[in-house]
Amino acid sequence: MVTSTTTIKLAIVGAGPSGLVTAKTLLEASDKDPSFKPEITIFESEDRVGGTFRYRSYSNATLVSSKQLTCFSDFRLPLSHHDHLTLPEYVRYLEDYVSHFSLDKRCTFKFNTSVLAIRRGEGEKAPHLVRYKCHEAGAGDVELEESFTHLCVCSGLHVTPAIPEIPGLPPTMTWEQAVKAAKDQQVTSKDKGEELSQAEREDGSEQNSSSAEGIIVLHSSSFKDRSLYSGRKVLIMGTGETGMDMAHEAVKGGAKEIILCTRSGFLMFPAVLADFVVLGSKFDGNLPIDGLITNLFETAYVHPWVAASHLRWFVSDFVIKRVLWALTGTEAGCNQWVGELEPERLGRAFTFLNKSSKAMPYINRGWKNRPWLFEKLASYLDPPSVLPEEPSVDLAPFPHHFRKDGSVSFVKNGRKEYYRMKGRKVQPDVVVYATGYQQNFEFLGKEYPVPATVSCRDVLDPSDPTVSFIGFVRPGVGAIPPIAEMQAQLWTLILRGKLEPPTSTPHYYLLVKESARIKYGVDYSSYVSQLAKDMGSAPSLSELWWRHGLFVTLIYCFGAAFPTFYRLVGPYEHPQAAEISRTELYDTIKRRGVIGNLMMGVIPMAFYALINLFALILEKSLAIPIYVMRVLTSSKRARPVVVTQTQGRPFTDSSRRRDAHNGARNRGRGMGEGEGDPDDGPEQEKYRQSKLGKTMLRLFALIVGVLTLASAPAIVQANTEISNFGPVLCRADHYGHLANRAADQMSANW
Repeated sequence: MVTSTTTIKLAIVGAGPSGLVTAKTLLEASDKDPSFKPEITIFESEDRVGGTFRYRSYSNATLVSSKQLTCFSDFRLPLSHHDHLTLPEYVRYLEDYVSHFSLDKRCTFKFNTSVLAIRRGEGEKAPHLVRYKCHEAGAGDVELEESFTHLCVCSGLHVTPAIPEIPGLPPTMTWEQAVKAAKDQQVTSKDKGEELSQAEREDGSEQNSSSAEGIIVLHSSSFKDRSLYSGRKVLIMGTGETGMDMAHEAVKGGAKEIILCTRSGFLMFPAVLADFVVLGSKFDGNLPIDGLITNLFETAYVHPWVAASHLRWFVSDFVIKRVLWALTGTEAGCNQWVGELEPERLGRAFTFLNKSSKAMPYINRGWKNRPWLFEKLASYLDPPSVLPEEPSVDLAPFPHHFRKDGSVSFVKNGRKEYYRMKGRKVQPDVVVYATGYQQNFEFLGKEYPVPATVSCRDVLDPSDPTVSFIGFVRPGVGAIPPIAEMQAQLWTLILRGKLEPPTSTPHYYLLVKESARIKYGVDYSSYVSQLAKDMGSAPSLSELWWRHGLFVTLIYCFGAAFPTFYRLVGPYEHPQAAEISRTELYDTIKRRGVIGNLMMGVIPMAFYALINLFALILEKSLAIPIYVMRVLTSSKRARPVVVTQTQGRPFTDSSRRRDAHNGARNRGRGMGEGEGDPDDGPEQEKYRQSKLGKTMLRLFALIVGVLTLASAPAIVQANTEISNFGPVLCRADHYGHLANRAADQMSANW
């Protein structure tokens, strides 16, 4: 903790959105609290701010999260600005953010600087030693070491490419190498063309690489322009948002053949809801989907039992699937006819929405099959930019290996795309890994934790709040920058001694399987609302009404979990938050129209209100027999408790370490609006160990299980790979299976 006489010397690794908002939040706190004096140094390997958005971008790329959700709480774009920014526009936004808050004058930026190693120092004044290399033009590389009292890692999730090993495929290239190889390929093809027959030319053989060694291979982080695809056969690995963008770029770039490879499917939903036709009337609401989930009884005023069971997620999945079937003819995704996820993973609780839908009309060709009558009732229109003469995108399994002649042997995954591709010879000229990124902390010493193991809200360990990780969770739908802003606010309060590190059981992790590659996924609304409750920034309706009036209160209820809502009250209250709510955030609600607000607001609120009320009544009714049982057993001698498992999960080194930090108190109930965890005592311990109490409290979980038809293994062991640290147990492994273990979880906590 920071004492009243302490000046902290902070090193921030990374000058992307997370690093910038952390610096701004700390400096803003110092303006209000003269005793809090951070001296901030920001290390950035590139020559300017912007991170991934500047240096790993490609032409025609846009953010799939809306400006309303992506922008920081107190630095907004004009109401007239379009909803989804291009990457250059967002980089300009970050530059303006630096200028507006004078970060370039109040912080020391070390650009063109690589952090080589961070290790523990000796003594309280220099606990962290940072060794770094400055790349100065004309002066060569200079290696230095500097000590800091605090460390904040903001290096980002999207920096180190994740490249699976595919036998027979050449190494990846840089963009410059790929462009040169493409030119050489054209020259070779031109010379070779004189020896080919007319049939071979029509078949495209004149452009084929003819051997695996001649294939142009690159990761999407190196891709810059669609011109590389012109006239070539393209194979793209990965069906995330980047993979979909790559497929669309190949279509518009004039590719000859496009193969898009998927591991186990995807969940498609457009970034903007539009182009529906219902009973002959066209719906073109231009609604960003990340602003549709309402607050009241969805993220605010949620009973802890409802939160622990994830009932809200499963109910919304159930409803959305039926609505999608009625509007588009398929439940797999919005107008998604192939590449569907397994049924047990299909939904908001399990996966990341793929909001890049531009390639979907080309993928659907040959798969879409809906009776004409249903098309007359309701349909989803392809955009006018989709032309019939443009090539289709064929879905395929991931490559198992490449043969010497450059042809692909696909994984036999038993899915329908495999049987369609079976027997087809695919010989690509260009292969793109759109396989995402991996966490890499090569500069951190082994004595440091990593984001997957810290126990306080994925930000820090309570045992050492001088080290934090900002921006290392990924929302299923939403944006990382506003999450980073609230993480920075939480850490700042802890550093100032205004808040004890909260470590109560979280209920915001996406549910994961053992085979999942990404285990740091969270439900955006659940996560940011939990941070707001921790900090005292989650407004109560009575307080909102009293402070800001009925209009702002209704906007908060009907709006999504926009970061500005958590500046209306609490330690980070902002004078412009109410006005932003009345204008920009109200606009997102107004666009839905009367029918939209009825379907997306009033009906879900009423339903979830009943669910939460049912949980509350059940809880209160259980209190009576539990109280009677407690009285009857109060005179009996308490038996010693031998603990062999923690909340239904096997003991591990990390669970022991976390339990030592948390104690029985912090493994209590999830907090409600404005609530804290109750103090533990002998009576509470007897209550937890009461067989009757456990049995009765399992009733709610049993009802939830029946309603949601949840079925999964009771206990799943899983770990995640982190570069240079190897397998580490992460919090999602402990908490990510709460739906199928809700009874054990709640009986242990309550």
